[in-house]
Amino acid sequence: MGANMSGDLSYENGDGSSSLSRPRLGDIPESCVASILMNLDPLEICKLARLNRAFRGASSADFIWESKLPSNYRFIADKLFNDDGNDDYTTKTINLTKKDLYGRLCSPNLFDGGKKEIWLDKSSGGLCVSISSKSLSITGIDDRRYWTHIPTEESRFHTVAYLQQIWWLEVDGEFEFQFPRGKYSLFFRLHLGKPSKRLGHRVCNSDHIHGWDIKPVRFQLTTSDGQQALSHCFLDNPGNWVQYHVADFVVENPDISTKINMENGIDFLQALDPDMSSKIFMCLEDPSDLFCVSAVSRSWRQHVIANGLCKQLCLRLFPQLSKVDNVIELTSSTKNPAEVGPSNSMEWESLKQEHRAYTFLARGFTSFAVKQLILEPIAASSTDNFPEESIDNTLEPSERTGPAGRIASYWSSKGQSNPAVPETLTYKLDGDLCLINEINIQPFQAFFQWGLPIYSAKAVRFRMGHVKRPKPPAGRPLDVLQDSVHDSFVWTYTSEVFPMAQENRLQTFRLPEPVLCIGGIMQVELLGRVQKQEMDSLFYICVTHVQIVGRSLAPAVSVDIDEHSKSLTLKVLSYNQPSPPEIPSTNSSFYGRRHVRDLRQIVNILRGNVNIPDYDWEEEDNESDDEEFVL
Repeated sequence: MGANMSGDLSYENGDGSSSLSRPRLGDIPESCVASILMNLDPLEICKLARLNRAFRGASSADFIWESKLPSNYRFIADKLFNDDGNDDYTTKTINLTKKDLYGRLCSPNLFDGGKKEIWLDKSSGGLCVSISSKSLSITGIDDRRYWTHIPTEESRFHTVAYLQQIWWLEVDGEFEFQFPRGKYSLFFRLHLGKPSKRLGHRVCNSDHIHGWDIKPVRFQLTTSDGQQALSHCFLDNPGNWVQYHVADFVVENPDISTKINMENGIDFLQALDPDMSSKIFMCLEDPSDLFCVSAVSRSWRQHVIANGLCKQLCLRLFPQLSKVDNVIELTSSTKNPAEVGPSNSMEWESLKQEHRAYTFLARGFTSFAVKQLILEPIAASSTDNFPEESIDNTLEPSERTGPAGRIASYWSSKGQSNPAVPETLTYKLDGDLCLINEINIQPFQAFFQWGLPIYSAKAVRFRMGHVKRPKPPAGRPLDVLQDSVHDSFVWTYTSEVFPMAQENRLQTFRLPEPVLCIGGIMQVELLGRVQKQEMDSLFYICVTHVQIVGRSLAPAVSVDIDEHSKSLTLKVLSYNQPSPPEIPSTNSSFYGRRHVRDLRQIVNILRGNVNIPDYDWEEEDNESDDEEFVL
């Protein structure tokens, strides 16, 4: 209204004459107003637009706001608004004036799957970028013992990464963008303590905040054009969000992308001497924890390898490995590029090789599947009726086999008049390195004899070891080995004596702690006889089934033993976890012998070559009247 009225008004001079009306702001042409507004800040332009129509019309001119937009605003608009993959950014902004585009860019705009946000500063038009914690590479972020994501309204992305406990903090980020020409500052936004709300008020728990004022956090910035900066800062002011300045960088060419690498971290072990660091690491009892430690950072991995911490942990858990003098890798999967370390010498390569091998041993002995470890029987100290009552039968889980379950399956010793004479059963295990947890043995109950006697031992003891001399040629009968079996092996472990119950059940004998068998030979020693056979008044020991339960590293690892020096050479053939045990097929060597033995018994039955004791079967209890068994 003022602009329209000003053209109709006039004023008198001092002599009473009249003249044209006095010039006013509304009389200034819009082009002149626009030229003035180009030299003002966006906020000042918006304020002046409220004066009158001329200023309001001039303030909407595209050339004014294009001068306020970043020089590469087309790239920014295409990055933010081009969701359909069209290269022409105008598909999303064709109906927008430069003023409207400036307004949209001043509002927070999410991109990259909602993990990043970009906007223009309203007063200066400067470009601002915020990166979510989920877009950063945080060491240990997937381990819920150390990190977790918590929702919060205090973040632009409504979630933050919360550090619960850790010795090492390492956060890396990478961002590539076509920045407009200018100077930029990088900040990390951090908060000490876990914020929450109680009764509508914001509270922060700072009870578990320790050490941040002792060791500074290291901040580092590098750019693709060679700019670098490093700073250190103590974290303080718990309970508040603080912007920690990392460094500044300058962009000269807005037409090319600039890649920014940002990093912050703190290593509390740097404040300790190496010996103290090693003592702290050796307090770990789980090999998986030490493996995670070596994966934290390059410096921690080098410390673990250089000090042989995985080897020390293995020796502490399994003292039998102390005789290992050499580790050989026969797998091609370890041919990696040379790693930055104390040196690239043969000594460093040997240390890395030992680290890989002992890490695999520790992981295998603690996490591989527990299974039955007997590969095949070797020999028994004596056998009453070979091969019908041989040691092969102890691998059969059932006490009755053959047609309709009529054939008894068991091993029987020779009869002895002295009940103190022991017996032994020797087995070959699944691999050269086996961690044995328990042994299960089931005594045999003679269901075909009067009174159903159980031929158990009084006690049992176990030995583990390896072969002392080469095995005899294949096909040599097992009964020939019985006299020389004790001279064929070196026993490196002997267990305590376990009492055995005279019961027809699978009895478990658990070792006080898992024992590492090096060499893959296991011997079960049966001590004392409790049952006399009425037919010949001799004492026997009979066993239905034997199980050796534990973990095996076969076929990934094997062992060579030097008889003269007693030293061991560890050979790693593969770092792959063995496949789960399969159900034995009828084509296996044991089941082949099983079927041959059954066939032999059937042939003997047909020929009438069966020695059946002369018992009065009519006096047996009724439970066995309707059953017929073959010895």
